[in-house]
Amino acid sequence: MLKTRKLLFVSVIICVFLAISVIAKNKSEDNASANLATSKVTSEPVGKTAGESRRTGADPVDDRVELREYLFTDTNEMLPYAVFVSSKVDKDKKAPLVLALHGFSGNHGTFMRSQCVEEAEKNGYIMVGAMGYSPSGPFGMNFSMGGRGRGTGATGGRRGGMGGMTGRGGVPGARGIPGAAMAGGGMPGGMGAGRGSMAGGGRGMMMGGRGGPAIGGTKETDSAKVAQLSEKDAMNVLEMARKEFNIDDNRIYLMGHSMGGGGALHMGEKYADIWAGVAGLAPAAFGFTWTEESKLKNVPLFITVGDADTLVTGSKQLYDQLKELEFKVEYKSMPGLDHGGIIGGAMPDVFKFFNEHTKSEQQ
Repeated sequence: MLKTRKLLFVSVIICVFLAISVIAKNKSEDNASANLATSKVTSEPVGKTAGESRRTGADPVDDRVELREYLFTDTNEMLPYAVFVSSKVDKDKKAPLVLALHGFSGNHGTFMRSQCVEEAEKNGYIMVGAMGYSPSGPFGMNFSMGGRGRGTGATGGRRGGMGGMTGRGGVPGARGIPGAAMAGGGMPGGMGAGRGSMAGGGRGMMMGGRGGPAIGGTKETDSAKVAQLSEKDAMNVLEMARKEFNIDDNRIYLMGHSMGGGGALHMGEKYADIWAGVAGLAPAAFGFTWTEESKLKNVPLFITVGDADTLVTGSKQLYDQLKELEFKVEYKSMPGLDHGGIIGGAMPDVFKFFNEHTKSEQQ
């Protein structure tokens, strides 16, 4: 009798769990449909070959990219996003998808320059760029510029925070991290990035809307709330793409640069069951605590940084830390690339990494 009751209890728990999963999935699909219904094109593709005749802020946008916006109901604002669909994509066949997250002061067009788009085109991908609510939206990561308080990062041990930035001022999580003393005035992935070496063929490596009108949401300014909205906006863009296109659920990838690289680690961990692979380009990653139980441990991870990058340091230490914990992590230092140049210059390696991994291999 006791054994029967235990089996019944376990069966009830499993049924409840499955019911909750179905409800959550249905709600996500309903939200995606509602958001997609408000989506509208603001700039159609202006060419079928590589070219950069448009900008989102200071970021060059390839001519093959479609720019859009949708109603973000949390703040009742229209938020922009970008979509590229390779000419190799067949609507009757499932296609791989990449969600791209910009660095500080960047925007939805940061990864839509020709170097990135060309790799997505060659490899038959759909690529979407999220605004992340605002140029300073960290995609859920605990991140802020300025201030001199002691942060949460630490050298040694298993506490995160590796992958620091150099520049003037303080960053939570930066104290005590090799190369993260913040001395120089740069912004991660933002204004001033990439003014040194442009190896990799990048141009216009400054990000965001410097010198122009504000891009993205402006109603919410509280940094903690912006972080939450930034993550939600990115997930909205992802779910809209999954709703609109015939996406291969075993080949959904996440990549981010600088602050967005840290955001990719955060979202990679939080939504680990979605991703077939995560790529962090010069990731500015603060406040993370990685353990053997971290969900990201079982997701293939690629970390890359330019050897001429004087703004973000510590990526090798981050790799060593995760490798010690037996994460499925790869690392590559890119010769001659600076903080901005890594965006375009690393793309062949990033897409090669994506091509080598599917979610089915993790099961």
